[in-house]
Amino acid sequence: MTRSIALLRGVNVGGHRKLPMKELSAVLETIGCRNIRTYIQSGNVVYDGNVASDQIGAAIDDKFGFNPPVFIFTAKAFVRVAEQCPFQSQADGNPKSVHIYFLATPPEKGVEATLQAVKSADEMFALEKDALYLHSPKGLSASKIAEKADRILKVDNTARNWNTVCALIALAEDA
Repeated sequence: MTRSIALLRGVNVGGHRKLPMKELSAVLETIGCRNIRTYIQSGNVVYDGNVASDQIGAAIDDKFGFNPPVFIFTAKAFVRVAEQCPFQSQADGNPKSVHIYFLATPPEKGVEATLQAVKSADEMFALEKDALYLHSPKGLSASKIAEKADRILKVDNTARNWNTVCALIALAEDA
């Protein structure tokens, strides 16, 4: 059975789109997910099974009345994306300063130049076909890239900080 990691975008943010992780786990079990583990309340799930993102979205919609964007990776693919992060040494000193934006599809050409034009002087980024890696030493709330990422990238995405990425990898290895 495949070990997978699901990232749900926009759940439990500011009191909206509430999705208790215990109830989410129960819903996921009904659609074939096994050995389910969640991490914090922001929609991070490790599970065994071959359940597709549209199945998860539909099950959440049936139970909770909304269908969040769901990004699914095999544990191996998730680790590969994390290993490609060029800011791992910065993450060692300040893990909340490094974020990975997981991209549903590759961004259009020219995005990198636009990101370069809006970034703060202290920010660094690297853009790949499946991820935007961001180092923002002053935090995500001060990031000019984070502020405009959706409008610039123009692809479905969801971001996680380095702490969360590492915790999900550990959960996938321990599950």
